[in-house]
Amino acid sequence: MSNAKKKRKRPSGSTSTYRAPAPAEPARKGLLDGLLAPRTPGASPMPKLRTTIAKGAMTALGIPGLLIAVPVVLLVAWLILTVFGFQGPFTALNVTFAIPPITTFADAQIAGRTFRAAVDASGLSATLPGFAGLAGLLLVHAALAAVIATLCVEQLRTGGTSTWALRRALRVLRTTAAVGLLGLGLLVAGNLVAAVFGSIGVILGLVGSMVVGVYLFGFAPAIAADEDRRVADVLIRSVRAARMPGSANLWFAIGYVLIGLVTVVAPLPGSEIGVTPTAMAWASSLLVNLFGVIVQAILVYRYLVIADEVPEQPPPRERAASRRA
Repeated sequence: MSNAKKKRKRPSGSTSTYRAPAPAEPARKGLLDGLLAPRTPGASPMPKLRTTIAKGAMTALGIPGLLIAVPVVLLVAWLILTVFGFQGPFTALNVTFAIPPITTFADAQIAGRTFRAAVDASGLSATLPGFAGLAGLLLVHAALAAVIATLCVEQLRTGGTSTWALRRALRVLRTTAAVGLLGLGLLVAGNLVAAVFGSIGVILGLVGSMVVGVYLFGFAPAIAADEDRRVADVLIRSVRAARMPGSANLWFAIGYVLIGLVTVVAPLPGSEIGVTPTAMAWASSLLVNLFGVIVQAILVYRYLVIADEVPEQPPPRERAASRRA
């Protein structure tokens, strides 16, 4: 890319490592050593939610390819699922462009109702179609998240997009696939909690697992698209960015998960349709999925603003405690 493009407008408060290798991550004891590190002391440089929502919306709506992709991908997904026997509810497709584990919650429903084994199947033959269908859906969501993240990063860093985003998305796919698997694990754990504690467990387990997934790993696609890091380092850095004090990231995750669940389980247009959705169902799904794209753009912008402030290693008090141990 030319020097002129590199000098285009960037998010305030960030210095890009765009397309440049990130500094080497200092040695650590292991994954949990980074994930469980104390919060970084001091005030958060994270911009206010109102600012990031506006900037995220402007970013997503300013990428024509994304606006075209939403109805196209939704139509193709519906056609393919219909071929495999999907009968609804159509609202399960409202989170096609959402963030894991919300997508995983819908994927489990779609896979169970669409990819069925033969009536007389038993053992592995009875479970393999459902697992294969779920794995395919997780991979599709990972690919969509990778493309959206790279497009938004390039738009914010350079003021425009190019085919570079699609090439970069192949590298980011490793991270988004890992986030999808982590979301699946969190959802399984949440279902176990819900089964043990009943009604209260649904809130503590099912909803809580989704909030944790969005909160801790929501920045991972943006980090992978903007910086050259290993997948494990990306996940650790996402956790550190999420836990910056005063950032309101947890409240953002809670609000988004509640809205996302409403779009799946509420009696919205299309929630009880058969094979063919109504025009109102299509319009409702398009708007909800566009909202999902905007949320992903918001997370990209929020990370780019504070990228230089996220610590590369655990805070001093953790290192001191490690030395004493």
